[in-house]
Amino acid sequence: MDDVDPAAALAGLRDRAAIADVLAAFCERVDEYDIAGLDTVFTADCATDYGPGRGGPVSGLAAVQARIGRGQAEFRRTHHQLGQSRVRLDGDTAEAATYVTATHEHRDGARSRVHLRYLDRLRRTPAGWRIAARTVAATVVEGMPGTAWVWV
Repeated sequence: MDDVDPAAALAGLRDRAAIADVLAAFCERVDEYDIAGLDTVFTADCATDYGPGRGGPVSGLAAVQARIGRGQAEFRRTHHQLGQSRVRLDGDTAEAATYVTATHEHRDGARSRVHLRYLDRLRRTPAGWRIAARTVAATVVEGMPGTAWVWV
């Protein structure tokens, strides 16, 4: 049986809980249309790629907020539901693969649903864990014809 350092194990559990909170906070901020509040989720030097049909690669917090704001403006309401996450910790950095289902009510009343994976690199900052980079990969898309995605 391997010797497990209880303090290290507890620290790892705390980090995983903090990362889960950041991932959930992203969903809350987006679904509440609190684009400014995304500064509590992403690092200042973050980069995202939601795919070619959703803005492509974007770098820097202000640009990421603007891209997400433009995307959210397409919808009257959204609901982002997180599923399982696989988190790999490495000191003050981590990688997470999280399954998400996002449901959208478009301005014209039409609805769409996308099943995605958020592939995140996170970094511990003085303010806590933050997403430093996010790539979004689609697995199933319903009701958004003509949108170009990066597929799993």
